[in-house]
Amino acid sequence: MGGAVSAGEDNDDLIDNLKEAQYIRTESVEQAFRAIDRGDYYLEGYRDNAYKDLAWKHGNIHLSAPCIYSEVMEALKLQPGLSFLNLGSGTGYLSTMVGLILGNY
Repeated sequence: MGGAVSAGEDNDDLIDNLKEAQYIRTESVEQAFRAIDRGDYYLEGYRDNAYKDLAWKHGNIHLSAPCIYSEVMEALKLQPGLSFLNLGSGTGYLSTMVGLILGNY
């Protein structure tokens, strides 16, 4: 799943495209996406795929498409002070972004 928005050259392009397609609708979700570069969660040699709105799997490493993560984060209506449990958190990309919104526990 994914491919709903155009590929970007970098993390900011990807987020701009997610906003334009209205996958990212709130400032808190946008700020979390901008603070964490998706490319940092890719292995060397595969980063050219990091800014595409596509899921990526390599061995036991899996990242869902950015449009999926943004839809989840928007639907949860995250705010500071809430708690969050991500079962099967994989790379920690989603958990890290959510943690930025929720703040210290």
